[in-house]
Amino acid sequence: MERFRIGSATLTRELSTPYAYGSADCFHLGCAMADALHGTSLVEKYRGTYKTLKGAHIALRRRGFSSLVDFWSAELGQEPDGAGSAQYFDLVILRLADGAEHVGVCNGLRFTTKTENGRSDHGLSDVIATFHLG
Repeated sequence: MERFRIGSATLTRELSTPYAYGSADCFHLGCAMADALHGTSLVEKYRGTYKTLKGAHIALRRRGFSSLVDFWSAELGQEPDGAGSAQYFDLVILRLADGAEHVGVCNGLRFTTKTENGRSDHGLSDVIATFHLG
């Protein structure tokens, strides 16, 4: 029950803050969830390292990563798992209709990410990788 309480509070807090590249976007949603459930310190490590979508891509490449899957695999020290293995509040990488990758969180049968237009929920078919937290 502790995982559910912590994960719920983290997701609610992150979705309630206005979207801002580099401090309150889908990437930072993932960082906050990893910090809360996996014991990392990613929010402070990566806050403010970019201010635009283009800047986010540059920051990722500058650190030697070709994708969000590569980044999270290295940062969490684990290989990505399949979409169907996601459990509540695990991190997922979503590939949306426009081809863009987004960091999301498992909400049971749905996967939630944060976009410039607010909360966005997706199905299993949009998940390309899962990372287990905790």
